[in-house]
Amino acid sequence: MIYVLIWFDVEDYFSAESDDADMRAAEIASDAGVPVTVKVVGEKARALERNGRQDVIRALARHAVGYHSNWHSRPPTIAAYLADLDWEDGAREFQERERQGFEDVRRIFGQDPICFGQPGPSWAPQIYPALRKWNVQLYLDEAAHVGLPTEQPFWFQSMLHIFNLRRNAIKMEFGSAADFEQTCKLFKAAYERISTNSGSGLISLYYHPQEFIYRGFSDEVNFGGGTNPSSCSWQTFQQRTCSEVRSAYQYYERLLQFTSSFHEVCFINARQALNLYAEPVVPSGVSPHLVFELAEKVQREITFHQAGDYCFSAAEIFELLVKWLASRLQLPVELSGDIHRTMSGPTHRSVLRSIDKPVPWAEFEHSVREVACFVEEHRQIPSVIHLGDQCSSPENFLANLGKVVGSLVKQGTPPATLKWQRGIFTAGEYAAQDSPELWAWPIFPSSFRAPNLMRLARLQTWTIKPATLQPYLETGSDRGGDQSQDLLQPHSIHPTQTPS
Repeated sequence: MIYVLIWFDVEDYFSAESDDADMRAAEIASDAGVPVTVKVVGEKARALERNGRQDVIRALARHAVGYHSNWHSRPPTIAAYLADLDWEDGAREFQERERQGFEDVRRIFGQDPICFGQPGPSWAPQIYPALRKWNVQLYLDEAAHVGLPTEQPFWFQSMLHIFNLRRNAIKMEFGSAADFEQTCKLFKAAYERISTNSGSGLISLYYHPQEFIYRGFSDEVNFGGGTNPSSCSWQTFQQRTCSEVRSAYQYYERLLQFTSSFHEVCFINARQALNLYAEPVVPSGVSPHLVFELAEKVQREITFHQAGDYCFSAAEIFELLVKWLASRLQLPVELSGDIHRTMSGPTHRSVLRSIDKPVPWAEFEHSVREVACFVEEHRQIPSVIHLGDQCSSPENFLANLGKVVGSLVKQGTPPATLKWQRGIFTAGEYAAQDSPELWAWPIFPSSFRAPNLMRLARLQTWTIKPATLQPYLETGSDRGGDQSQDLLQPHSIHPTQTPS
């Protein structure tokens, strides 16, 4: 099965014309029986409410609703105001600035936003504590900051991500016949690639309803280069002709028909995606075989690993092995039986001297107790781990933890001393390096860079791992205002002429 998730960023609060485009985009999908996801900006929701556009609100609320920041492109955007903040201060700042927009979208649309996506490439890693607190379960957008080479969904910071799908994320274009045909060509290539490589997967299609009526983005006119004029000076981009607007909507309808004509295509929304990628529960009594397998793997490489029927992030493996060893050693630590609870990576990277002398067992055992307590209390990988008068990085500690756990499982006894070995942390490769291309957006000043954000992102790749389709969990049930029915079945709508 090839799953197709269509999403719209509802962000233009500059004109009533854009309101009509938002409603028309939602109505066309509803009329075709296709579920879509609409990510709404806080100020856009407030503008619809102020202007009495309950018709637009109702049309959008028939679909899954997400949150798309409070002010979108109005400076400072998310990456700009978080660029120089550490983990804790950044998390507080994001919550303070974005909470009102989130609450307004929830109140105005009458449903909890199921997903979040950043404006443009204005991404930052400190946002996740607030999103989890607000029960946002899915990150839905497209940018290159973190991701896996599979070009498929993944888990990061304990949230499902339909993000950085690259060739399998297609921005729909309806400005001309050539644009439409190119969109169809890209979809066909993605469908064939997934069908050939794995037989099943997800394609992400996205658009901005304002593009049906404008030749460009009005926020670039108003906020380009980081400028921030008063609202009385806001302008809109040049409009398309009436003929062009009609054609654009027709191309959109034809694309829905074209994509549904492929064998075993199933349209889903954000809420249904969470069902498809729901993880199997790891039993509290993990088998010694699985523990030993993970202990062996982390001695070679610190990243996500598959073990039996489960895929574990490096953070989850860290927690599992620490808790297993603390329990095995009967250390005085209160431990929950949960394995898959929210975990974060380290909050900073410390420059530490290497541990050259053997570590006595008593010092290591004491460290295991301290680390188990820290993980249980903070749901986070510690940035520094003390071993007597020496200090270790978490990746080095995990490699040696794996060695000790493996020895206990295989031989039944711990070593008297540990010859400290280096852990090879490769998960960090799944975060991009800071570069001009990463922040290429007309809203940012041309000199904008955010190396601090990408350093923090690499630390949080302790939490990254692939998301696996779980088709046996497919369900057509809907919650929170989503009125579509039986939408996790192969989908067909009336065919029409498609591009040759």
